Amino acid sequence: MGDKIMPKVGQDLTREQRLAGQKRLTDKQQAFLDNFMHKDMTQTSAARAAGYANPGVDAVRLLRNPVVQERYQEMREEARSRFGVTIEKSVRDLLKIRNEAWESGKFGEAIRAEELRLKATGLLVNKAHVLHEQADTMTREQILTKLQEFQELAHKRMKIANTTHNDPNTIEHSSVKPTN
Repeated sequence: MGDKIMPKVGQDLTREQRLAGQKRLTDKQQAFLDNFMHKDMTQTSAARAAGYANPGVDAVRLLRNPVVQERYQEMREEARSRFGVTIEKSVRDLLKIRNEAWESGKFGEAIRAEELRLKATGLLVNKAHVLHEQADTMTREQILTKLQEFQELAHKRMKIANTTHNDPNTIEHSSVKPTN
């Protein structure tokens, strides 16, 4: 969709935009995107809060709509430039948090940071495979096994890059060693 800018809600389309077949975002579509992007809602919850009658179906339909997709990408770029948030930086920071938690003996926090890293990179997508266990009630061996399972899952789904902390655009290989 190139260098054309999506008109904000309430803005009129230019003649060129109308001739090119571009459509406006409705107030309801913008409300959905605001909920989804800024209120930490699931897509279904965001559609429900925006007033859609069939939020589960409507949310999927909305996210496939080219006009909504374009505005969604704009909003993501705005957030990225405003807050300096990128997947790469977040994954790097989560790796640091995980390693510090592990070294401090806070194994539950280490597991949670690793889980968030996997989710952020799209490596942990099936919620049915995520077991929410209390690390406080787990033995050290169970915790090590759980971390190893996360790592094995990551190895199966992604080519691991061995890099340093200096490059925020890459994902690092884990420093936690599997126990065998």
